[in-house]
Amino acid sequence: MNYKDQLYNARKFAIEKHNRQHYGIYPYEIHLGNVVSVLMRFSILPTNQENTDILISAWLHDILEDTTVSIEELEKRFGKKITEIVYSLTDGDGKNREERKDNMYNKLIHNQISIIVKLADRIANVEFCLIQNNKKLYDMYQKEQPKLQQIVSSKMNTEIANSLLIYLKTLL
Repeated sequence: MNYKDQLYNARKFAIEKHNRQHYGIYPYEIHLGNVVSVLMRFSILPTNQENTDILISAWLHDILEDTTVSIEELEKRFGKKITEIVYSLTDGDGKNREERKDNMYNKLIHNQISIIVKLADRIANVEFCLIQNNKKLYDMYQKEQPKLQQIVSSKMNTEIANSLLIYLKTLL
């Protein structure tokens, strides 16, 4: 299957599985598309398998957390590599948001693609807050930024992750 077909299948699957979910007043696919768009703005295009894996992971990054899709189903459809990336982007258990994010960060730091997708996800969320003038969510992301930055800065080793982090810092 070529890169564009792989990406199309991931997009179609994500939209189908998130079909009743919303991102503010919009269908959830808007958020997923925004994450993919951030990556494309940073020149991650479906021209090779690694970039395609990044974009597929962006479409699927919330699927384990927010839908009934199981790890087994995801692996059967998209393979072990994509499943590991998506799993590492899934909030862990915890009594509150901070604990859930900490558990996710502990998984995230072991995979460079996960770091890239997480930064793109956060950029998409912050940009959406700015566009929608959602000060409450913006303030939450601003408060979380130092920890996210500290965790990913020590583990990222790609130019793209560094560029995404620099851009995110300018937003917050």
